[in-house]
Amino acid sequence: MKWIRLKVSGIRNAFFIVVMFATVAINRSQAQGQSYPYYYVVVGGFASQSNAEHFTTHVHELNFPARYAFNANRKLYYVYVRVTKDKQQARETTYRLRLETEFKKAWIYNGPLEGSGVAESTAEAERQEAHDTGNVPIDEQPAADTAAIGKAPATDTLSTAVALPVKTFVFQLTSGTANTSVSGPVHLLDKEPDDRVEQYPANEKVSVPAPATGKLVVVCNLIGYKLAKRTINFADPLKSIKGASIGEEQEVIVPIKLVPVNRGDYIELEHIKFFEHSAILTPASEAELLELVNFMANPRCKIRLFGHTQSDASGEIITKGSSANFFALDPANNRATHGSATELSRQQAEIVKAYLVSKGIAPNRIATKGYGAMLAIYENANANDRIEVEIIRN
Repeated sequence: MKWIRLKVSGIRNAFFIVVMFATVAINRSQAQGQSYPYYYVVVGGFASQSNAEHFTTHVHELNFPARYAFNANRKLYYVYVRVTKDKQQARETTYRLRLETEFKKAWIYNGPLEGSGVAESTAEAERQEAHDTGNVPIDEQPAADTAAIGKAPATDTLSTAVALPVKTFVFQLTSGTANTSVSGPVHLLDKEPDDRVEQYPANEKVSVPAPATGKLVVVCNLIGYKLAKRTINFADPLKSIKGASIGEEQEVIVPIKLVPVNRGDYIELEHIKFFEHSAILTPASEAELLELVNFMANPRCKIRLFGHTQSDASGEIITKGSSANFFALDPANNRATHGSATELSRQQAEIVKAYLVSKGIAPNRIATKGYGAMLAIYENANANDRIEVEIIRN
């Protein structure tokens, strides 16, 4: 073990060079299109497999579960300490690593890693997710197998030789011990990974066409509630969803119990975006903002808004100025200044607050802060331009 410690110490310069490379890659990478269902919390990247092995040993000595696998796109071996399908859990783990440990450059990678052993089958993936607490997930995975590097993980599909019919569903959203009905949209994916394919209202009868894979992934990500996902076997939904039933008109009723967020929880507002170099909201942001307004209807609720950017570069900052429009550039009334990325992110948090106040939310219930690129944790650079909400009281 003493030799390993010396060896790990000897590779630290290489590690920091690779981390610098990875940081540049994070800042320059573009959106990758389709999303991958797994989020890896990565603490290092290495061009050499032996260096990855030694660094993995070092991470274990610090009492963190760790494995490594190959990122074929970047030609690097990634050492990671957590893998989960829950983006929020990945973010919380990454923040903790950056703020409380020596892994100040930890980041989130959302994509395949060769030889990671993840997603060998749908059943295994669901078992991992069900036990995904603390640092347990790494230990839950199959043992690392360096011989498997270079072989992509198996994919799982449900073949359907016969076309399945359109079916009527009711996605029944409830919350609390009284099973209070919750309104909002649900989104259906043909499979994971895939783009969102359709949006339906909850608690209403909706006709859903048969998916090509034979299964649907139902995603409910309402502001104020934790992410909920259900996978439905379209041919036999009653067997795949606990508590599912058939209604009076033969509709399939799918119960989804939503868990409210708690004090101290964070919500990432994935669809709130801004025009370039500005604190002016894009029109597509309004739907999620209205969800936040509904959440803030509880007068006890207090929140803190955090702004984040992908780059720490200073530059022009366009703010709303005297314009009455939150969702369009207005050159005659907008105000242009020069400032840091931290100031830009603060202004972006402030414009979200201003919108909430315009909808009747008391300003003393909303605090704001800008982080700039300090917590640019996603390898997909575009994902680092974001607004987060911390629940102070609800």
